Amino acid sequence: MPVWRLIPIDLDDPNWEASAHRGLVVVRAPSEASAREEAEAAFGVPTRFRPGKGMRVPPWMRSELVRAEIIDTPVYPAEGPTEVLEPSFD
Repeated sequence: MPVWRLIPIDLDDPNWEASAHRGLVVVRAPSEASAREEAEAAFGVPTRFRPGKGMRVPPWMRSELVRAEIIDTPVYPAEGPTEVLEPSFD
């Protein structure tokens, strides 16, 4: 299974309020969409917003806020379930 590196691009965007983590994430997932969904599930947080100011959109799902690339390194095994590999929750 591919291992994805998700790299935040624009940390000044207010949509980052919807994430508990704002750094590099490494995810083992079958597709880019699955990797983004896994990151969102791990780090997404509800936000409050003022009426009329719009809703925050999960940054991990947005290509203009997070670049995704496949990496090939023995540090992260390709075998195993879909999961966030870094940062580690151990």
